[in-house]
Amino acid sequence: MREKVQDLWLAVRRYWQRPKRGDEVAYKEIAAFSVGSMGLKGYGSLMTNYIQMAATCLLTGTVYGLSPTYIMILYIITNVVGVIKTPFVSMLIDNTNTPIGKFRPYIIWAGIPSVLALVGLTWGVPLDASPIVKAVLIGIFYNLLSIAQPLAANAQVGLSQVISSNSAERSRILGFSELLGNLGPSIIQLLLPSIGGIIYGDDAMTNIWTYRILIPIFGIGSLVMSLFALYFAQERAVVPRLKVNKIKFSEGMRILSKNREFWAVTTTRFFDTFKTSLVALLPWVCTYQLGKSSLLGITQTIVSVGFTPGIILAPLLISKLGTRKAGLTFCLANCIAALIMYFTFKQGFVFFVISLFIFNFADGPQYIIQTTIMSDGLDAQQDITGERIEGFAQNFQTMVTTIGGVLSTFLFTWVYESNGLVADPNTGETDYEILKDAAIREPIISTVILIAMAASFLAAMPYLLVRLDRKRMAVIRESLKRKKVIADAGLTDAPEEEQQAVYAAYLAERAKEEERNKAIAEREKEELRQKSEERAAKEAEFEANIAAYEQTARANGVPEKEIAKGVKEIRKDAKRRKTAARKEMFAKLRADQKELNRRRKAFCIIWIGNAKAEGKKKWLRVLAREAFSRKLAEESLKTTDEEDAAGDIV
Repeated sequence: MREKVQDLWLAVRRYWQRPKRGDEVAYKEIAAFSVGSMGLKGYGSLMTNYIQMAATCLLTGTVYGLSPTYIMILYIITNVVGVIKTPFVSMLIDNTNTPIGKFRPYIIWAGIPSVLALVGLTWGVPLDASPIVKAVLIGIFYNLLSIAQPLAANAQVGLSQVISSNSAERSRILGFSELLGNLGPSIIQLLLPSIGGIIYGDDAMTNIWTYRILIPIFGIGSLVMSLFALYFAQERAVVPRLKVNKIKFSEGMRILSKNREFWAVTTTRFFDTFKTSLVALLPWVCTYQLGKSSLLGITQTIVSVGFTPGIILAPLLISKLGTRKAGLTFCLANCIAALIMYFTFKQGFVFFVISLFIFNFADGPQYIIQTTIMSDGLDAQQDITGERIEGFAQNFQTMVTTIGGVLSTFLFTWVYESNGLVADPNTGETDYEILKDAAIREPIISTVILIAMAASFLAAMPYLLVRLDRKRMAVIRESLKRKKVIADAGLTDAPEEEQQAVYAAYLAERAKEEERNKAIAEREKEELRQKSEERAAKEAEFEANIAAYEQTARANGVPEKEIAKGVKEIRKDAKRRKTAARKEMFAKLRADQKELNRRRKAFCIIWIGNAKAEGKKKWLRVLAREAFSRKLAEESLKTTDEEDAAGDIV
């Protein structure tokens, strides 16, 4: 086991800065994107778990005392603003043409306002103000957050869709980055209530100082982590080098109107807004059923772990079932989990947590499935129209999910107030302590579960529209590559014969590289088999030598205790030799990495000097690193057989 771990670590070190043959993205970039995703998802975690415009949110409800009606009004205003800003944000993103792409700049441009909004929502709202003053201040800061945070989320989603031009590699990267990226929200969910509980006791999540101290800290930490994706990940959309996006909103919507995969995902996400109400019940259950809001962190972490197995399985399931069947399967699994919760939650808190764990397990793969469908749909759309409009797609989806959010808020507000959760007519504030009464709390929970169950079923149906599979995507990717090669050669308007000749030359070169890579892969496979056989033979020989030693020693009358001691010493000596060999390999690898870093620094100095001479000024260090990464990727395909055999990675 230890040797396997060491072999894995050697492989990670080998391909840390240079991608594997046939891939585009090195492990370092995948790690940076994943850490950046942790930060970008951190904003979303703070927003959706602790600063929601929902009656189930302890900060806006219990701490600030806003009634469900006030919260509903704020939610509607926020979403009206969201709908109004959607066309402008769509055009802004898709017409962004910076040297580092159209998504990465928004990591910082949206990250800083997100942190400022989080500080305002916790420090800028006086507790002793009237409900209307609190509502106005919360509305201002929350609207800033609701504009900035989705922009940061769009940057993360958009970057995930173009981090590789290969669909299969994108799915693998997305699976790993989602697994690691979701650690950000999980860490926040665990630590924020737990630290608050240590400082302020069982009622930590109803104490304003828990939010004022911890939310800004986690917000700043999320911003710092997100910068890893900004500086070390790349955008690799398969577009001509000289392509510059200039798309009108009406044109973008006309293009999207014919994209079946876009509408399938959009409709599913509309119904997803009703499903989230199930997870939002957890703060109420901890605070008013258990009477310990500080346990929210532990329980949130437990149920959030349910996402992990599904995320891990997602790439495999997409490969085996296809995106359509996988999406249908997991949405229907949501229905089953909600059904289990409906019949068991009254029997105790444990049953509620188990059911929610199963619900999250079924929810885990759906983001990856939906993102994969969207990526494929956008590739197919680009093949037909020549345009990539991720910004339009994402922001129109935001507009549709906003409508779903408004409708669900109306529905759930009616559920809450019709069951007795109303504001005091004199003070205007709502006493959420009445939820400790099971006669009020349980009918609310039952109704919400039924709504989530119906929404899960309806969310499954749009997957029937999905038509793209691996075979069709292979054809589409080949078509995109052909158009890029022709455009890069400046032959877009040339005769078909000339275009075909250029592309045929490209295919011939690629076929040559693929044949060579196939031969190298076969050779490496054979080398691995031989090494495995040699290792097994050496182990067998070693054990045979020990057996011979024991037999000879016994024949010579050596005591068993001395024999055992001798065998132990032989094994220790063999272990020392293996350890020394491993250290030697790691030392060579460290030396190789050191030389690679030296090359990178020298390359970047020259590249930046040339860029400045050409009049370029922005993002030069980032662009220089990207140019060096591309150089390494090219070298990985051109390395000679002798260098490969020697394991030379420099």
